[in-house]
Amino acid sequence: MFFEIPRFCLYLLRKPILTMISIPSSIIQVQQLLNTEQLQQIDALLQQIPFEDGKTTATGTAKEVKNNLQATREENPYKRQLQQIVFAAVAGHPLVQTAVMPKNILPPIISKYSNGMEYGWHTDSPVMTIDYTVRADLSMTLFLSDPDTYKGGELVIHTPSGYVSYKLAKGDAVIYPTTRLHCVNPVTEGERVACVTWLQSLVKDTEKRELLFQVKTIQERIAAKDMKSEENLLLLQVYSNLMRMWTDL
Repeated sequence: MFFEIPRFCLYLLRKPILTMISIPSSIIQVQQLLNTEQLQQIDALLQQIPFEDGKTTATGTAKEVKNNLQATREENPYKRQLQQIVFAAVAGHPLVQTAVMPKNILPPIISKYSNGMEYGWHTDSPVMTIDYTVRADLSMTLFLSDPDTYKGGELVIHTPSGYVSYKLAKGDAVIYPTTRLHCVNPVTEGERVACVTWLQSLVKDTEKRELLFQVKTIQERIAAKDMKSEENLLLLQVYSNLMRMWTDL
């Protein structure tokens, strides 16, 4: 029996998939999540925010390995304004929308590490409460210091293939599954400022979320060339039906 290969498959076979797109992974780097103007606003706001011992928000074994400062838990208009800037940037970023499919985003925590401070190996809590409660599917670190202004302070994440280290440009962010063990290396010089937050996805399973991200990435590349093509319409149908199957409302 002869089976005809769909034109969509022939399109993918024209050249190796790795040369056509960058295959998404469960760890996502978001470049320039904040623009220059937003970073300048945040720099000014940070000067008005008092900080306290970071152990006050840690639970369980994390309390034993956490050595940093965090913005006060007391209500502060400058802290709230900073959180709103970050929240809007995260919620409105197209890569976050496609890769994370956020259902809820917690107000970010602002952390500061100076000489000798670190956050040892730990796993974030599965359920987080900051103003409201969410299931923590993904964790995000947003870097608010120029990497040349401090030494150490790398975010290190343990993955099935080994350890990966991140010390990104000011305004860049990394998003990773909350299930991963991770740490912040000791800062040996300067000061590291960052925002951390947690996101609940419409699709809680990491592998399903990654598959949806891959399908959507390919679909958008095809749509950019011909939005009315059969390939684009077919992929939109596949993506929509998978979302319908896997969405957790």
